[in-house]
Amino acid sequence: MPKKTTLVLLTGLGIILSIMIGLITQQHFIDEKSRQIKYDISSLGEKLDQRLKRYQQLPQLLAHDPRLLDSLMAEAAPKTERQAKLLQTNLLLTYWSKTLLADTIYLLNATGDTLAASNWQAGDSFVGSNYAYRPYFKDAMKGHPGQFFALGISSGKRGYFFSAPVYGLDQHVQGVIVIKIDLDLVDEIWQYQELEYVISDPFGVVFYSSIDSWIYHSLVPLTDAQQQSVLESRQYGDPPLTALTAVSSLNELNASRQAMILLSQQKKRQSFLYAHHEMNTAGWVIYGFMPTYQILSEVFESVLLFVAFYILLVLVLIYWWQTFSAKEALAKLNDTLEEQVADRTEHLHQANKQLWHAIEQYELTQAELKETRTELIQTAKLAMLGELSASINHEINQPLAAMRAYCENSLKLLHKERYEAVASNLEQLNDLNQRIADIIARFKVFARKGTPQESFVDVTGSIRNAIQLMQASLTNHQVKLMLSLHEEVRVKIDAVQFEQIIINLIQNAIQAQDAVHDRIIGISIQAGRQRVIISIWDNGPGLDNTQKQRIFTPFFSTKQDGLGLGLTICRRILDLFSGSLTVHDHEGGGAEFRISLPLGKEEQE
Repeated sequence: MPKKTTLVLLTGLGIILSIMIGLITQQHFIDEKSRQIKYDISSLGEKLDQRLKRYQQLPQLLAHDPRLLDSLMAEAAPKTERQAKLLQTNLLLTYWSKTLLADTIYLLNATGDTLAASNWQAGDSFVGSNYAYRPYFKDAMKGHPGQFFALGISSGKRGYFFSAPVYGLDQHVQGVIVIKIDLDLVDEIWQYQELEYVISDPFGVVFYSSIDSWIYHSLVPLTDAQQQSVLESRQYGDPPLTALTAVSSLNELNASRQAMILLSQQKKRQSFLYAHHEMNTAGWVIYGFMPTYQILSEVFESVLLFVAFYILLVLVLIYWWQTFSAKEALAKLNDTLEEQVADRTEHLHQANKQLWHAIEQYELTQAELKETRTELIQTAKLAMLGELSASINHEINQPLAAMRAYCENSLKLLHKERYEAVASNLEQLNDLNQRIADIIARFKVFARKGTPQESFVDVTGSIRNAIQLMQASLTNHQVKLMLSLHEEVRVKIDAVQFEQIIINLIQNAIQAQDAVHDRIIGISIQAGRQRVIISIWDNGPGLDNTQKQRIFTPFFSTKQDGLGLGLTICRRILDLFSGSLTVHDHEGGGAEFRISLPLGKEEQE
């Protein structure tokens, strides 16, 4: 078959299928959207019914309050007494209105005059207005609960009115209590922006709508008698009552799903898809409208999608035919490619094995490096303990000398049978023994070897522990301490290693002042929002620029017998806990080392 003939046949088939898809899709969307509109307006109707039912029984309950009857009976009382009772009723109705979230609550006498209202102080107060013509008043005067929708004469606001009779002691109706509900709550519970809604009365007059230009028009043409009835009730003021559709009756309108509706602004009719829901409580009918062009746009998108799919299918068939005709050439090429892929795969396999071997060597090296670093830190710690041996002797010898003195004294007191003094000496010996145990435990913890344990460390407490370990050395070298540790903050670091850093820096500061007469070491803490800065400075000669650049380099030392590893180890420890160690010139002379560590989460909060 020639290519041109085949192309014509495929094009004709595509057009026929597109038309069929369009018709089927249009019917599907009409059915689907109709069900959705019906569901949405039914939800609105049920929610609105629930809101109205909350207030339906309230007038009958409020009518039993004897204070209302007192106000109705006070019309024949003296002016002063009548005004006092009406003021009391106004305040009572105001309280009820706020409590029940009603728009207005007001009391009518038997002639329809408003005696008291919750809006009695407002400019559009109902007090003094006559509502005898309202159906809700007429129903209540007959002894029945009333309900009615209307446009407020005084306020000009749309509302729904519930009424109930107020009986006298003789069981005759003396007046009417009315609750007005603001229907702006419809906008509060409507959540479907793609739909337009209409609420109409039994005649089909629209009194609430998402389209303002439809309000107070009728959905279908009204008879002269119906128009006269609406106007006489003054329910909607002076409405235009123009028909929005050309449908002859509401029954015919409700039986259909599409209609042409007048758009007054454009002065033309537009097709809408709609559904309705009848409200049992109020006797209203709610309509939901959706422009049919929205459905047509979705149908067009569906047809366009099918056309794209059809064209793609034709192109795939053409491609498949071309592929089939070149099958033998592709088979040969495929065999060649498979051989090349096999060779390449073997090369990649060998390279992968080499890579895995390199990774294993790297991990082994990292483990060895970590172990070496741990041993180096422990070695530095033990070396520091060696330097602190004088401090250990001093700390222990003092309590031991005191214990010997107490023992000798106790023996003499025992011969003299002064047992109370002996008991006191024994208590002192026990305290001194505990002090020695604490000193040994502190040095034992510091010398312990183990994996760093990250925890929340009190900076001030750790600095004071380090100072106690260095106390003998500080005393022997006559070093004066200047501390500013008033801020209590916590950082996340290994406690022993943190004390090791502080001791190392204090030891360096002591040794830097060997040739200085007035030896001073200062330690301060400054906490910001995210980090804490610990500054340790001395009164020594300081460091020149070259020394400051190389001070953290391994094996560089400013001391003749130094190994040059102390500060390097300190910086490595701080790196493990996201910290840093820097050196600066102190303002009063000497060097200043600054430790920066992030605050713990609980401190940041």
